[in-house]
Amino acid sequence: MNISRPKRLAVITLVLVCGASFWGYSLRSSPAAEKPAASAPLVTLVAAQTKDLPLTLSTQGHLVSLNQVDVRAQITSSVAQVAFHEGDFVKKGQLLFVLDDAEQQAALHHAVAQLAVMKAQRDKAVSDLNRGKSLVKQNYISSSDWDTLVSASQQYAAQYLSAQDDIRTAQAQLAYTRIVAPVSGKTGALNVHPGSLAQPTSTLPLVSINQFDPIGAEFTLPEQNLNAVIVAQQHQPVKVWVNDANGKRIAGTLNFIDNSVSTTSGTVSFKATFTNASNLLWPGLYQNITVDAGTTPGAVVLPPQAVQDGPDGHFVYVIDKQNHAATMPVTLLRIQQQMAVVEGVSAGMQVVSEGARMLRPGMPVTVATQHAGQAL
Repeated sequence: MNISRPKRLAVITLVLVCGASFWGYSLRSSPAAEKPAASAPLVTLVAAQTKDLPLTLSTQGHLVSLNQVDVRAQITSSVAQVAFHEGDFVKKGQLLFVLDDAEQQAALHHAVAQLAVMKAQRDKAVSDLNRGKSLVKQNYISSSDWDTLVSASQQYAAQYLSAQDDIRTAQAQLAYTRIVAPVSGKTGALNVHPGSLAQPTSTLPLVSINQFDPIGAEFTLPEQNLNAVIVAQQHQPVKVWVNDANGKRIAGTLNFIDNSVSTTSGTVSFKATFTNASNLLWPGLYQNITVDAGTTPGAVVLPPQAVQDGPDGHFVYVIDKQNHAATMPVTLLRIQQQMAVVEGVSAGMQVVSEGARMLRPGMPVTVATQHAGQAL
C-alpha cells in the first residue's frame, strides 16, 4: 500500500515528538538529574567573656572662657590713650586706657582745699571749747554759750570728716581715668580710640577680655551615664580629655555636674577645667570630649561583629542543640577597645561570631570551630 507524501511526514513528526518527550521524562526522573540540597551556612562560635574595663564616655561640647569681662568706663570722659593693641594677651592689673583727667584733678584740688578750710574751722572750734571749759567752771559764761561752743565743735568736726570723704571720692574719680585689666586674658576688638568719648551708659564696652588660662569645657552626657560618673567622682577626680591646636590630648578635671536631668533631651550638663598656659585651647571651639568615668567591673564583652542590629534593637545569634540558629536580644552599651560591651548575655555563652549576617532564625547551620577560650 502506498502512503502519500503528506501522511508520511505527519507520521515521522509524531514519532520524533514522542521520542523527545520520553527522553525529557527520563532525564527528570533520573536520580543523577535531581538538584542537590543547599548546604547549611558555615558559622563560627565564640564565648562571651567578662573583663574589668575602664569606662570611657565619648561626647561633644564647646570650650568656654571661665571669665569674660566687658571693660567699661566708670566716668564720662574722652579717651586720652589706648595702652595695648586689640587682640593682645594682657595681665591682670595691666594698664589698658587712660582717660582725660582734667576735671577729676580739679575736683581733687578743690576737695583738698575744702579739707584745709574745714580743719581750720574745726581746730578753732576745739580751741574755743577748751577755753570755755575753764570759764564755765568760773561762771564767766552762761550755759547757753557753753552749749553753743559744744555745738560748733561738733559741727566743724563733722564737716571735717565730710571733707575727708570728699577727697576720697575725688581720688576714686581720678583713679577711674586709668583703666586696668581686671583679669588676665586675650582682648577682643577695640570699640574706642584716642579722642573717643567713653561713657558708663554706652551699650558697647571699651573692650572685652576672655580668660584663657584656665579654660573650661561644657558638654552633656546621656542620663544613663550619670550614676557611673557620680560614683567615679567619689573615688578620685574624674579626668576629661580634649585635643589642643596641635592635636595633642590634654587632660582636665570635671568640676561641675548640673543639679537636674533635662526632661526634654534626657541629658545632663557637665563642665570641666583645663590648664592652658600655652593658649592652645580656644574659647568657643567645638571639641570631641572623652570622660574617664572609672572602671566597669565584670563587663560582658563580645566581638563587635557578633552583635547584629534589627528592627527591634540589637541581638546575637545562638545555636540550639539541633544546630539551628536562634536570636537573643541584647543591649549594646558601647564599643570599646575593639570589643562590644553588652547586657543580656551571660559569661561563657556561645554566640555566632562569624557568618551571622547570612543567618535567619530557625535556619540550620554548620559550626566550623568553637572558640570557647578565644581571647577578645
